[in-house]
Amino acid sequence: MRAGRLLAPLLLALGLAMPAVADTLGVLRDNTLTLTQQDDKVTTILLKEGRRLEQVNSAGMRATGSWELDPQNRFCWTARGQATLCINMPMTAGVGATWDVLGPTGLPVWKAEIVEGRADLKALSGEGGPGDSQ
Repeated sequence: MRAGRLLAPLLLALGLAMPAVADTLGVLRDNTLTLTQQDDKVTTILLKEGRRLEQVNSAGMRATGSWELDPQNRFCWTARGQATLCINMPMTAGVGATWDVLGPTGLPVWKAEIVEGRADLKALSGEGGPGDSQ
């Protein structure tokens, strides 16, 4: 009986946390996530239909990949067939939100920001010309 009393609030808390992450992901579907390194190099990420994404790094290299939430509600993605990366994500972030992404040593490696609107990845990669659209 006691376990049931402890488990119910925990399940309720988990149930309340999941929709909040979904709110942040909903914001990201309509906007752009940027990750800025300490040397000001930027990776720009757009969420696509389903669990797909597209990104461009500061060298103009475009890549597609997939994303998911891990059990700790971190945003994880894989692009270019490389290792999966996971970052902490605020539960209810909106446009303009910024946060530090910490590396394994606890030091910031990126400054994450939700930027209003959908970035033009073709232009960022140097592929697009005036009037080109995604």
